Amino acid sequence: MLLLTYDLEALAPLTFPERKPGVQFNASLPYVPGAAIFGALGQAFGAQASFDAALFRAIRCHNAYPARPDDPWVRPLPATATQPRGADEGEHVADSLYARVCWERQQPPALIYAPTDADGRPWEAVGQKFYTLSGDRLRYRSVQQRALTRVGINRQRGTAEDRRLYSLLAIRETTKAEGVPPCVPTRFRGSIALPDGDGNRVRQALDKVTHLGGRQTSGLGAVRIAVSSTDDRADEPRQILQRVAAMTRRFQEQAQLYEDLGGAPWPITGSIFTLNLLADAFLLEHGWLPTQEFSAEQLRELTGIEATLLRAFTTTRTIGGWHVLWQRPKPTGAAVAMGGLYVFQTEKPLTEEDCRRLAHLQFDGIGERRNEGYGQVRICEDFHLR
Repeated sequence: MLLLTYDLEALAPLTFPERKPGVQFNASLPYVPGAAIFGALGQAFGAQASFDAALFRAIRCHNAYPARPDDPWVRPLPATATQPRGADEGEHVADSLYARVCWERQQPPALIYAPTDADGRPWEAVGQKFYTLSGDRLRYRSVQQRALTRVGINRQRGTAEDRRLYSLLAIRETTKAEGVPPCVPTRFRGSIALPDGDGNRVRQALDKVTHLGGRQTSGLGAVRIAVSSTDDRADEPRQILQRVAAMTRRFQEQAQLYEDLGGAPWPITGSIFTLNLLADAFLLEHGWLPTQEFSAEQLRELTGIEATLLRAFTTTRTIGGWHVLWQRPKPTGAAVAMGGLYVFQTEKPLTEEDCRRLAHLQFDGIGERRNEGYGQVRICEDFHLR
């Protein structure tokens, strides 16, 4: 599999409403959904009369999140991220993963899990934000939205229709930045996982994409896409092995601390790793029943790894969509929100072969509608290893 990374620059306001029709005063999604990229690629291949159904079943168009030119990557913040209540944005953001999981299993008698900072402020969840790391410093990435007012056009007369004003919220084509100039073009960074040998075809199709999102006939949606890299990620299994080893050591240190405080012993002889959701995921149980859980049985079916699900940090949200070609709504369903994570433990340390299987799972994703960007995952998100 190849991982094609691209940068998307907004040349006009962009709007990606969660539901259609009737999007007046509804905010756009704060990112470029993979479904928009997937549809634009299909339109580009169709215009060339070179549509390949097998390629579009195997392709994975990931979401593109707000980014700056020097960002190596941008991903959703995990659900375990916390900060003191009332703190400034990005101040003292910490990870509650190790303390919460170990406290729930060991229950040290003299310790109540209600942490506060040095000023006595209780910690609370940060919420859905996008971040990147500059060294060990966390930086948020976001977009600004503004209201645009348009008038309906009478198609028979070709003039404005009386009493047909409407307003929509769209992503600004510029973003406030530190330093000079004060505003820079709004940019997004995303990726596409695709089979070996199809990189040039997809790259050429991306070059032909000039508009994305809704209200394109109203002057919105102009974009410029530039492919920044194409990587086969051959070293990804080795990197996963290193991240799993680092996370396991952190859990062992936290478990030893709680045991010293009188908690139940928890000998960790195998490996502990997380499956982080980088996008919303449609998960089904028994092939048809929507579920919020990604179980150990599902992990075994996809990777062959025997593990125990220790904890899940997830929430659900309702997701719909609009099929532009058919002018019909897409099926609406319950999905696990991005930022969620599942914590697994194995009895024996993971091997290189296990990490190769996890790397394939990371490329392929989990759940339904993965070619539209849903179900993108990462093993042991970097935020947990700060």
